[in-house]
Amino acid sequence: MALEEDQDFNTLQWEVSVTLSSNQPVIGSEIIITETKLVNSYHTIGSLPPPSHSFVYTWYRHSIPCSVHRHKLATVQCTSCAKLNASIEKSYHCSSKCFSDAWNKHKKYHHWAANAARNNSTGNQQDVKKLRSSGSWPNLIDGSVLDENAIMVEEDNIWIKVGSSNNYVPTLYDYDFRLRLHSAAVDSSLGTRLSLDNIVVTDPVIKPSHPPRKMIRLPNTLNSNLKAQSSDDVVFSVLSYNILADSLSTKAFSYCPKWALAWEYRQENLLEEIIKYDADILCLQEVQCDHFENFFEPELKKLGYSVMYKKKTGAGLEFDKEASSVVNALEPEIRFEGSHCLTSKDNVALVVVLESLQNGSNRDDFQSRICVANTHIHWSKGHEDVTLFQVAHLVNGLEKIAQSQQIPIIICGDFNSRPGSDPHNFVVKGSADCISEKANDPLGIYQYLKLHHSLSLVSAYSSFLHSDGVEEQQRKMNSQTSEPAFTYFSDKFFGTLDYIFYTDDSLIVESLLELVDRESIDSNGIPSPAWPSDHIALIASFRLGPPSHRGLSPPPFPLNPWHLATLN
Repeated sequence: MALEEDQDFNTLQWEVSVTLSSNQPVIGSEIIITETKLVNSYHTIGSLPPPSHSFVYTWYRHSIPCSVHRHKLATVQCTSCAKLNASIEKSYHCSSKCFSDAWNKHKKYHHWAANAARNNSTGNQQDVKKLRSSGSWPNLIDGSVLDENAIMVEEDNIWIKVGSSNNYVPTLYDYDFRLRLHSAAVDSSLGTRLSLDNIVVTDPVIKPSHPPRKMIRLPNTLNSNLKAQSSDDVVFSVLSYNILADSLSTKAFSYCPKWALAWEYRQENLLEEIIKYDADILCLQEVQCDHFENFFEPELKKLGYSVMYKKKTGAGLEFDKEASSVVNALEPEIRFEGSHCLTSKDNVALVVVLESLQNGSNRDDFQSRICVANTHIHWSKGHEDVTLFQVAHLVNGLEKIAQSQQIPIIICGDFNSRPGSDPHNFVVKGSADCISEKANDPLGIYQYLKLHHSLSLVSAYSSFLHSDGVEEQQRKMNSQTSEPAFTYFSDKFFGTLDYIFYTDDSLIVESLLELVDRESIDSNGIPSPAWPSDHIALIASFRLGPPSHRGLSPPPFPLNPWHLATLN
């Protein structure tokens, strides 16, 4: 705020004192000025009270100028500079063209930094990222010139005006930048200033996050049918997570702020959450093809995961390549004449057989193997038979793999089926009573269904109800269904749709990711600024004993059992 021309700093005998509700701004959380006081600058005892006055406020966000065109805002950054510990100030540019035009000169900084680190591998690499702050500037495009009426410059620091009230709600574009509040007192009658600006600078704005979830070890879940623990046992963890496709997020969830639904925001939160869980095998659902190719695949490969993707279901399966290798990957198919509704939803899962990589073992030896299926089952009102058909067809094929290979089975995913429904009963009970559905079977699909199986499939999270010392988690379970109270929570539906099933005659559940209280989620549901999906993640850690055929060559892998079914 500029001083009146006839005012002198020395005549301002008053100071403003400001207290904020928090010095740590969070995206979406209002920063409130809890107290503003006007005190005598000279602290004179018995001085007259200040005249009638009001306070004026101006909020600024720290921003970064272009390293080439100092009068323009930076909108892109060379991330190679950061990786090489080069001069960060020179990594910012006002446009992609600006960066490209300056490349011949700019790459010298890479070489100097790389030589200093004795590593020339990235010396010629152009790696640019869009700055989050770029969208905050009104109609900001490449080459935008700074508006002198909306900025403040101090020693190469640029502060952009973002608000002028006694509170401020940080946005996505404020993320990772500091905020600055200027407060001053103004004489209510004369309109002249009574004080200099009081300046408060906050910490960098952070993203909201949900309470951290930890793994809960189960003390007494040893299956009596299995051998005692051995040093040769393999312990591994599996994550199942429907991450909510961007194409679906824009059509619902009116209770969630639009900025929190933006894929740019959610993808970072999702990746951070997945990284924190540090699971050995990741089963993701609703992964869009472009998001897989442009984001998840490269980011997860950096972390040492090998990745696989099934386009039609949006199922992504990633695993630690240092601990496991792929034996075979299968894609179940459903193709039957006369069942149009089924053939339109023909791909239901991504199935992978993995084997452990044991130190000192021969690659030709029979290693510990597991079969992991990642699925996203289709659901449509009035077509519940399709849901059951997909589940039965998937499990029947997995049964053939288990019998021919004698290996454990894990099925992860969004089944779009509640506990106690026919698809759920079919999995955990080995059969489904579908008399009611047979009356509504216009396509005659039940003639193709084998509505029973011999796999000893159990829901991993049911282990909470059979363990001691986990009473807090048991309160978050539905004791009637032996499943979590919910894995999906929106303003339209609250319940469990996601599961991790496993064969309990060959695997032991070691630990589970703790469940979530309904109270810890926003009252309207998720997604929200803190929760990036409408589903919550599930993780189970398993123990697998060594194969009984140690030292022998593994049996040949069978043909795709689902492909064989279509030929019969």
